[in-house]
Amino acid sequence: MSNFQEELRNDDGYENIVIIAVGQTNISNFNNNFCANSDLPLVMDTHPDLPIREQFSPYGEPHYLVILNYDGNYIGHIDLLSLGNSEEDYIRGVLQEHYQESFAGDVNEDSLVNIQDVILVINLILNGEFNLLADINLDDNVDVLDVIQLVNIILN
Repeated sequence: MSNFQEELRNDDGYENIVIIAVGQTNISNFNNNFCANSDLPLVMDTHPDLPIREQFSPYGEPHYLVILNYDGNYIGHIDLLSLGNSEEDYIRGVLQEHYQESFAGDVNEDSLVNIQDVILVINLILNGEFNLLADINLDDNVDVLDVIQLVNIILN
């Protein structure tokens, strides 16, 4: 469970998720169970008089986890005493509902894999840049091997 945020980023492709833990109980649990080994943002409000609780009312009660989209808007919450499989599935469901699904090869995220994506991957290579969607073979490098696999995806 301590790798859940890493799973959200690496397995599910969610890079800009902000999760707010409210209350001392959640902070202890999240420090130990949710954010270990993670550099994704977590905002914690330990004191009942801090403005973050008021901002997310009525979800600013103890044990609530609040999920925001990329623009900082509320997209969901869960009354969370522990982080098990059902809670992780619920969080993933909220994220899937509010984010367009992206997949390897769809570099411009238009829900198609085509020649435009090949051109973008080639430009990434020429500019020495990295994009996870362009790393088709998941070797943490965007190179000609990814172009070949992308072309094979298009042809098949």
